[in-house]
Amino acid sequence: MMRAGKGFGVWLAGLALWLASALALAADPVVRVNVAAQQPVLPGQQIRIEVTVLAPNFFLSAPVFPTLQVPGAIVTMPDDRGQNTVETINGVSYAGIRKTYLFAAEQGGDFQLPQVSIAFTYSGDDGKPRQGSVTLPVTTIRAAGAAGAPAGATLPVARLNVTQRFDRPVSGPQAQFHAGDALVRTIITFAPQTQAMMIRPPKVEAPAGVRVFAGDPQLSDAAHDNAGNTGGSRTDRITYVFEHAGTYTLPAIKVEWFDPVTRKPGESEAPEVKVDVASAPHLAGLSPTGPHAAPLPGEGGGTAWRLWLWAAGGAVVLLLAWLLLQWARPRLARLRRALAARRSARAAGSEARLAALLQACRANDAAAAYRALGAWSRTAWGKAPSDWAAGTGDAALVAAVGGLERRLFGVGASQGQWDGSELARLLPAYAPAHQPVRAHRTPAALPPLNS
Repeated sequence: MMRAGKGFGVWLAGLALWLASALALAADPVVRVNVAAQQPVLPGQQIRIEVTVLAPNFFLSAPVFPTLQVPGAIVTMPDDRGQNTVETINGVSYAGIRKTYLFAAEQGGDFQLPQVSIAFTYSGDDGKPRQGSVTLPVTTIRAAGAAGAPAGATLPVARLNVTQRFDRPVSGPQAQFHAGDALVRTIITFAPQTQAMMIRPPKVEAPAGVRVFAGDPQLSDAAHDNAGNTGGSRTDRITYVFEHAGTYTLPAIKVEWFDPVTRKPGESEAPEVKVDVASAPHLAGLSPTGPHAAPLPGEGGGTAWRLWLWAAGGAVVLLLAWLLLQWARPRLARLRRALAARRSARAAGSEARLAALLQACRANDAAAAYRALGAWSRTAWGKAPSDWAAGTGDAALVAAVGGLERRLFGVGASQGQWDGSELARLLPAYAPAHQPVRAHRTPAALPPLNS
């Protein structure tokens, strides 16, 4: 009886091990979507959507999270690095990578996230790479307008902070304006936890006798306020030209928003400002003086009239030049930004990426080295790190890349400092070769003489 009981126990233990092995072999990748907000949300309210991809064992290539297109809503994906997680599901260890999207409905209604697929490579139980793919489940986000919100209007659901500054003093002894002078007013609007595109443009007005010109706005989704809050920022530059002498009141600049706490609209403003403008200074030397101050016979006093005409023409030319400068300034700024982007693109080439990779390896920074390795291998070879290393046939390189991935994504990875010296030693041998530059020969000044 005792031998029979022991035999039965051994059989049960073997069955349990077999079932556990079968479950491990049958383990498939998993995807989860979490809407981090209480529904229904408000139109214009920015909420977080967390997408987590889980794979058995560990990833051999990071999932490529796609952009999401939702009609009637704005969905962006911050450039922040995905968050790594590890968890156990039904006795199987999974490695996970979580990415956060930002969602803002432009109107009320039900919105469904597209069921896109996310592909990646992960390690099987036999240690060989496996191709994995997951599809986002059906996820619905409901948006409904609140009582008191303007009908058909999408306001930023956040308390806005509006500040202003001027390019010259507007009060005190240093405030000196004359007819024809210009004043530049800069309005900066900050919205915490909100995209800059949700901030409405300010309404710009000017009193009679003042011409106003508005430049192109500058938008930023990575701005910070004095309290350290992150959000969107909109910068507007407004130019006022005073045509005549007098006292002018430049109206307050108001921007509307919706208070998520009181569920009522609100507005923030940059206060109005008064400007005293004096008459234009007289131009000296325009009146004729000396022994011929009186008109000569036949002149009829036309000299003074011509001088004043020349002065008026010069003023018109200066005004046109100033208007041309105001027109060209934002366009020159866009051109400078385009040139800077082009220089950045050149700097992001294969050589710059390899240099950044070697620097991260020598600094023993595993996370930075893996990001740089992925960027370099895709730029130079069009492959993920593990696929590129396997294609080289270099066993030492495959081991070094595999060790880096296990250090970052493996379950029960070893603790302590990662040593990137071996990977830094192997990488330069795989830098793309430079094309030789052919020297241009200068033709001889005279052809050879015929003999």
